[in-house]
Amino acid sequence: MRRIKILAFGPVGYVTPTMVTSWDRAGIDLVGPLGSNEAFHAVDRNVADGAVIDLGYGTDVLVALTDILDELSIPSVFATTSQVEPGYRGFELSSRPEAMNAILRALLDPEDTAKH
Repeated sequence: MRRIKILAFGPVGYVTPTMVTSWDRAGIDLVGPLGSNEAFHAVDRNVADGAVIDLGYGTDVLVALTDILDELSIPSVFATTSQVEPGYRGFELSSRPEAMNAILRALLDPEDTAKH
C-alpha cells in the first residue's frame, strides 16, 4: 500500500523533526520544508496527495503556489505552525493528532471542493 505524501511549503524550521516523526508514525510522508522553486522542482510531485502552505508567505507567493498546485491537481491548505485560536477556521501544522487529522480531512475529502 502506498503511503500518503504531503508536501510542506515554508521556510527553514516550518517542518520540524518532531512533526516528521509524528506524521511518519501515522503512515504519512511529510516532505519539506520546500522553501524554494528549486526544492519544489526536485520533489516527485506525481505522487503528492496534498500540500500545506505556510500562511507567513506573501500574497504573491501564496497565489503562485496555489496556481501551480491546482494545475497539478494537488489539493492544498494554508497553515500556521502556531496553535490555532478557538473559533478560527485555519489549520495548524504540528505533531498534534487533532491538527494532523484536520489537515488530512481537508486535503483528502473528495466532497470538499474548497481546499485553500
